[in-house]
Amino acid sequence: MREEGIANPLMTTWKDWVANDDLFCEIATVDEAGLSDGEHFVDLGVAVLEVKKFRPVRLQRKADWTRTDDDDVIQLILPRHGMVEAIWAGRQDTVSVGDLYVHDLAQLDEINLHANGRERLELAVVAISKQVLPLQGKAMERALGHGVPVDGGVSGLLKDFIEHLSDEKLCLQPADGQRLGMVLVDLVAACLSSLLETGPGPRPDSQRQALTLRIRSHIQRHLHDPALAPRSVAAAHHISVSYLHRLFQEQGETVSAWIRDQRLWRARRDLADAALVDVPIHEIASRWGFGRPGDFSRAFRRSYGVTPREFRSRSALRTSCP
Repeated sequence: MREEGIANPLMTTWKDWVANDDLFCEIATVDEAGLSDGEHFVDLGVAVLEVKKFRPVRLQRKADWTRTDDDDVIQLILPRHGMVEAIWAGRQDTVSVGDLYVHDLAQLDEINLHANGRERLELAVVAISKQVLPLQGKAMERALGHGVPVDGGVSGLLKDFIEHLSDEKLCLQPADGQRLGMVLVDLVAACLSSLLETGPGPRPDSQRQALTLRIRSHIQRHLHDPALAPRSVAAAHHISVSYLHRLFQEQGETVSAWIRDQRLWRARRDLADAALVDVPIHEIASRWGFGRPGDFSRAFRRSYGVTPREFRSRSALRTSCP
């Protein structure tokens, strides 16, 4: 159950949007017994992983579909048996066993699931809220709607990690799932950043894009520093503050807001960690660059709809449930 005021990537899972008549209409299926049967579900806190078996099916967006908050979740598809053909923003791509495909619902027009001679195809699908990823705006959009070439680099690490998490014999405690979820988020962020640096997709200004990625990485590494601000970030990269602001404005955001949101997310992660339950809230806030507890509490409530104390209490209840 989703608690009000707390962002939750569970809001869009594969099961939900395939079966949701408000989003898609079914064009053809092998039979009328339903689209899927059998599933393995892993709650990773900041992400969810589902391994599902599907009948071959073609799904198409309804003409009267309108954007919803659920589109603020990206999905990574890893075929285990079968093949996926997707049309995203008019661009078609095909992924099969061993490949990865990353997309969101905002511009997904059509998807075809092929069993390749089997009665069922099997997919591992990861859903992650966009707000926890460092890529935003146009940079995020350029990374979506593509098959991700899996090689010996970070994409290979991500694929292997998803495959290990998909093992039904894997037994995780609730707190373990949350920690592994953050590892997964970091791997996804690294994979998407690498994809932008090396292709595919349009690269209107590779040097500008590389600079933006370096700046975001610098911010991530210095979130603990209370002095982190647009001026210090610009100085560290030998650019003007106005140029720094322009880079972020092109992505539809501000530097200060992005720093604040990244700090809040990491504080939220620590508040949900059962291993840190005895660490005072003000220490967690300070760890992520918030000098004044009151400022942290107000910012946290504006972003998540609850106070840090309320969020920690609810997280503890979820962790303690059998």
